[in-house]
Amino acid sequence: MAQEVGVKSIPNLRQFGRDLDLLSDQLTNAYHAANRKMQVVCEGWNDQVNAKFMQEFQKDEKQIEEIASHMKEFAAFIKKSCDILDMYHNIKI
Repeated sequence: MAQEVGVKSIPNLRQFGRDLDLLSDQLTNAYHAANRKMQVVCEGWNDQVNAKFMQEFQKDEKQIEEIASHMKEFAAFIKKSCDILDMYHNIKI
């Protein structure tokens, strides 16, 4: 079955899924940290340029959350697929 689906290395695929899940967490954590810092900076910066920047930054947040969510979903799919492939390989005929 592994050959049928084109998976050459289940451990490598599984690791990629874990890496993707970690990347998703890192992406959202880094963005939220930047957002907190931006809030502090914006306390002393109140003009039209700042308002536009804040609006764009908040719009980008939705896109980042969506990307991170897709990475989580794909990581879960990879894990499930690897579990099925492992189960298939462990079947004794």
